[in-house]
Amino acid sequence: MGKKQREKRQFPRVIVGCKTQGRVTAIYDASLVDISHGGVLIEHVQVVRPGTTSSLDLDLRGKRLSLKCRVARSVVHRTEVQPDGEQTLIYHTGMEFVDLPEETRQVICHYIRSIIEDGNGAGDELGEPTAIRAPRG
Repeated sequence: MGKKQREKRQFPRVIVGCKTQGRVTAIYDASLVDISHGGVLIEHVQVVRPGTTSSLDLDLRGKRLSLKCRVARSVVHRTEVQPDGEQTLIYHTGMEFVDLPEETRQVICHYIRSIIEDGNGAGDELGEPTAIRAPRG
């Protein structure tokens, strides 16, 4: 990540440290890569358009959140070779939280503090998979 991009971020990111799984509209899976007070970075295989709005359901150590997010960016991160030999593009998508209630913001802040205090990422305490519903509008 370039210096210019880092300067644009309002909140520092915290690497989650494990493969938290998710689902976009029950059509495809995604993994939570990192989280900040302002948004998340997810990894997935489907194309997502920047500027669209999505719903993101997170289970942060037993606290279930349903968040409105705006897709800020989505780029090809790498390729993977599937068992059948076909190559698949893996995307990283940055999603910005939109209109977070204060109670939800506090849950996210507590979760981020707990990751930092653990010192080694979130471990296996994340609970249920992360569900990411397809962009709206």
